[in-house]
Amino acid sequence: MDLTVNIGKLKLKNPVMTASGTFGYGEEYSEFVDLNKLGAIVVKGLSPNPMEGNPSPRIYETPCGMLTAIGLQNVGVKEFLKTKLPYIRNFDTTLQANILDTTLQEYVKLPRTLDDAGVDG
Repeated sequence: MDLTVNIGKLKLKNPVMTASGTFGYGEEYSEFVDLNKLGAIVVKGLSPNPMEGNPSPRIYETPCGMLTAIGLQNVGVKEFLKTKLPYIRNFDTTLQANILDTTLQEYVKLPRTLDDAGVDG
C-alpha cells in the first residue's frame, strides 16, 4: 500500500511524524522505535544559540495530567549540525526542523543554514 504524502514540495514515505520537543533529536528513541519506518522526524526546537531552558521543577503532575515548562531548551543549531544531524542521517527518513528565535533576521537565516546542511524541511 502506498502511503506517500506530499507537504508542499516535501515528499514523505508515509504520514507518520514525531512531535517536535517530545521526541528530542531522534537519537533518544532509536532503541525503542525503528526510525526508518517514520515518514519524518521533527526534531526538538532549534535556536541560533544553545538555550538552557527553565530551572527545575519543569514538570508538575496534576490530578488530570501534567504541566510542563521546559523553556525551549536546545543545543543550538551549530551543535545540532555537528553532533545530532550525522546520527539522524543514518536513517531512511525525512528530517524536519522546528526553528525558534526572537528576530525576523534569524527566522530568515536559520532555515538557510539548515537547508545548506541538507535538512529536508
